[in-house]
Amino acid sequence: MRSKPTFLLAVILVVFLAVEALADTHFHALRATPPQNPHPRTVIVELFTSEGCSSCPPADAFLKQLDDTGRVNDVDVIAIEEHVDYWDRLGWRDPFSSQDWTERQEQYARVFHHDGPFTPQFVVNGGRDFVNMSSREALQSIVEASTASAAELRLLPTNDSPRSAEFSITIENAPPEAHSAALLLAVTERGLSSNVLRGENQGRNLVHAPVLRALTRVRIPKATQSAVMETKAKIALNPSWKRENLRFVIFLQDQKSLHIVGAAASTLPH
Repeated sequence: MRSKPTFLLAVILVVFLAVEALADTHFHALRATPPQNPHPRTVIVELFTSEGCSSCPPADAFLKQLDDTGRVNDVDVIAIEEHVDYWDRLGWRDPFSSQDWTERQEQYARVFHHDGPFTPQFVVNGGRDFVNMSSREALQSIVEASTASAAELRLLPTNDSPRSAEFSITIENAPPEAHSAALLLAVTERGLSSNVLRGENQGRNLVHAPVLRALTRVRIPKATQSAVMETKAKIALNPSWKRENLRFVIFLQDQKSLHIVGAAASTLPH
């Protein structure tokens, strides 16, 4: 099952429009709250979406507000927008879509025991998913995800060129499940938008949250006597990506449960 029935999509759209109208108040309050912890926990919020899906733009807007805010209470939020490709045959080919992101969503569908993928779908730290997220539900799920045991990750750029970037990666205090997890390095790009010419969103200018551009698996090193793991990674950069809008995200993800057990982010020096 690739998408929800029409009547359900209409209900979802109404809910998201209501959330969009109220979200400014919630997020303004969050921005006004001074940080209390200089080393906050990090939570990844993924959104599976498509420019061909009429119920997705409010979800995209909500994720963008979450990214613009950056922090919920004492929790750093990393927003990743993943454009699936199964809507591409329905009138509009999403320029940011990828079969790889569809396959990633299908993995989640199996773990969450869904009949198949659908859009929009939020996933919080790989552990909970939602068709829609009210401000209250989003904040609660993010804070709850931040309380789980997690590794401390650091991602530092060491060298870069127009076509590649190199990083050093440090992992400390990894929980037991982290030792069988996959270490993944993602590239996201902010500031992307499209004028949609066909399909369900015809005539709309869609502005996106950070869009997933690349996802690379990194070899996990063996721990030293001090329980610190260190490794390096090099990733190719497409020259069409705007360097100043790129963000690099490293995270550990359990290969069975898909729970994310540690994450960190970095940018390149300007």
